[in-house]
Amino acid sequence: MLNPSDTITEGYEVLLYIDHMRRWIKKVKRGSIFGSDRGSLKYDDIIGKKYGDKAVLSLGYDVYLLRPLLIDYIERGFERKTQIIYPKDLGFIVLLSGIGPGARVLEAGVGSGILTAVLANIVRPTGKVYGYEIRKEFAEITMRNLRRLGLEKYAEIRIGDVKQGIDVKGLDAAFLDLPDPWNALEKVYEALKPSAPIIAFLPTINQVEKMLSAIKEDQRFVDSRCYEILLREYQLVEGAIRPKTHMIGHTGYIFFARKVLRPAP
Repeated sequence: MLNPSDTITEGYEVLLYIDHMRRWIKKVKRGSIFGSDRGSLKYDDIIGKKYGDKAVLSLGYDVYLLRPLLIDYIERGFERKTQIIYPKDLGFIVLLSGIGPGARVLEAGVGSGILTAVLANIVRPTGKVYGYEIRKEFAEITMRNLRRLGLEKYAEIRIGDVKQGIDVKGLDAAFLDLPDPWNALEKVYEALKPSAPIIAFLPTINQVEKMLSAIKEDQRFVDSRCYEILLREYQLVEGAIRPKTHMIGHTGYIFFARKVLRPAP
């Protein structure tokens, strides 16, 4: 759980930042030592310091003591056993959904819980994420990751397949990270509020085609859209600022549509 205090305390986590490549989220424990290629650090020496303070490693290098952010856990802290949705896609997915504090949302295919954590952070303190995952071990990883941030009370993870049924109704949005989300449309439709969005993350264009075909055949969703997000980071070196040589290019397609009421017979 995140430290509610501005002071570094035993039992809570700290981001030890040396440089962009050398950053770790570590739990502070008296009597223990952090080690790196830039030197070591006794945790006893940083207990009582403020987040944002600086310490010096045994080899003379500076290390900054930062409060971990959600992005730090996604990039460096969370346990992973599945392919994840990348931060560049996560932000746009949440923006598309229109959700906020108090929203009740469906997530199908929670995997390692990266999107779950982002959604739980958005809908708290009165909202809820209802996650469905067919593999128990992935659901357990998700809950462990959520507990690290104190977000577990904003999510309920069920072991099950949304294509077989969804036991919550009146939801504000549905997020589908499934290989065949088109097969879940009937159950998802029943779970959503009228006008609520459905957002599917699809790795291949073939899946986009199948999703679009199913949406058109169903005729109960409108405003279909598809996006691909490309993000390029820059190398920040004085006198040589330029795009980084390597970038994360294609990760997946974001498919969006909105529920409408059934047409009259």
